[in-house]
Amino acid sequence: MESLLVKEYYNWFNVYVKKFYGEDSVINQNIELKEKHTLKVSKHAVNIAKSLNLTEEQINTAEIIGLFHDIGRFEQFKKYKTFRDYISENHATLGIKVLEENKVLKNLDDSRKKIIIKAISLHNTKELPSNLNEEEALFCKLIRDADKLDIFRVVIEYERERKNNPNPAIDNLSFTPGYNNELLEDIFLSRRISNNVLKNYNDRKIYELSWILDLNFSFSFNYIKEKRVLKTLIDCLPKNEEINKLYKYLEQYIDKQI
Repeated sequence: MESLLVKEYYNWFNVYVKKFYGEDSVINQNIELKEKHTLKVSKHAVNIAKSLNLTEEQINTAEIIGLFHDIGRFEQFKKYKTFRDYISENHATLGIKVLEENKVLKNLDDSRKKIIIKAISLHNTKELPSNLNEEEALFCKLIRDADKLDIFRVVIEYERERKNNPNPAIDNLSFTPGYNNELLEDIFLSRRISNNVLKNYNDRKIYELSWILDLNFSFSFNYIKEKRVLKTLIDCLPKNEEINKLYKYLEQYIDKQI
């Protein structure tokens, strides 16, 4: 029954997303980007859940959250031609609206539905609220990790093809020299960075590196170490003592979490 339920959700997702493809190559490029991202986040969510020895139902709940965490992105890009929430609308809130309007979660009991909605609504917040119960906190942290693990992939793959195949929806900051030193201090003091304060490409790379401090599970730290995420992002930044210090700090932080 559980596996059938998850299969039905994938079928619904595939039908829903197909409606957003059309004649516009820019729209198609970005819809495909989010479709691929969604499916990979779902897999990460399952793998993290399994690494925590969760029950079959909990693993399936994690997979469902992964599948629907960015469901608002498709309508967002169709309507606004951007993935930037602050100049369009909150894609998590939009996603919940899509799920409710289509009654996608109608076959779930209220407690499970509430967990899924809560995790989706908080997957893109700067920080999690302190009043979550244990189960809410688990699934919120799980989807935030799964999401970041695949965004690291997207970022690294895009670095390789940026010059030949630029995407304005991703590449929207200037390539001016230098960076905001306060962002480094934020990392050293474990302060969350808002993407609204980024001024150039280097700031964005530092912001992406700060996500490492927001990971929660040993699976996630092992994954980014295996994929050499830290080294790849550091290599995008200027070569100087400050960046070396940042590299060593994050490298030690990762090792402590494994």
